[in-house]
Amino acid sequence: MRKYESKLAGVPETMLIPIWARAQETKRSDSIIKDFKALDIVKGIDYDFSVFGEYDEFYKTQVGVAARTKILDSLTQEYVEKNPNGTIINIGAGLDTRPTRINIKNAQWYDIDLTEGINIRRKFIKETDKIKFIGKSVFEYEWIDLIDKKDNVLIIAEGIFMFFNREQLKELFKNLADRFTNSNIIFEAMDPMLVGTAKHHESVKKLKTQSEFNSGFKSGKEIEHFDDRLKFIKEWYHFDIGGKRWRKMRILWCIPRFKRMMKIIKIKIN
Repeated sequence: MRKYESKLAGVPETMLIPIWARAQETKRSDSIIKDFKALDIVKGIDYDFSVFGEYDEFYKTQVGVAARTKILDSLTQEYVEKNPNGTIINIGAGLDTRPTRINIKNAQWYDIDLTEGINIRRKFIKETDKIKFIGKSVFEYEWIDLIDKKDNVLIIAEGIFMFFNREQLKELFKNLADRFTNSNIIFEAMDPMLVGTAKHHESVKKLKTQSEFNSGFKSGKEIEHFDDRLKFIKEWYHFDIGGKRWRKMRILWCIPRFKRMMKIIKIKIN
């Protein structure tokens, strides 16, 4: 089978990092998660994944991606168990394969991404009556009109919000609060100390085109300042998963801010 030649640039190119990381993780006997679909996708993309290096060089990204995947998989499955006919919106879907790892039951799933991201997604992932693709920027808010249900929705944003600045995120959260009720947003965030450091990131710095980290949060409670309808619920930390796989970085866990450096935040829209 002919491989798909990736011509992604900028932020869309970052979708190749987590798919590579999940594929590598799946090969390990001590894997945090298993993603066999990721293995198939990596084999089908004509891209020099070797630029990310061997595991010894790439391990922080790999363990981090596996940790965030495990957290988000668990939170998504928890939502589906309580809402088997619910609605899930996956912002910046990239090559996310979550519906192949968890049982989404009868939930309606929407993958939102830029057109170039959706185009490559269609090469490897099948769109069905229950899994719909929408090729738009998340800031083109007409995509919301394509969502059938607006109450008790779960919105996921993995590995994407850090590339937007605070004003963009404030606008996005306010628009989500305008359109959705009794819903939850779970998203990955980094500490403000990491803003502007993409050139030092072990995998992002190796992409053909550079993208920058433009926002961070010390705590998810900061999101409450965006709009009165937003309520911080809880946050989970990447470093709580993986144990010895983090190697010498575990020495820094005694510093609370460092341990909270990368996290998954849950926000309720009232």
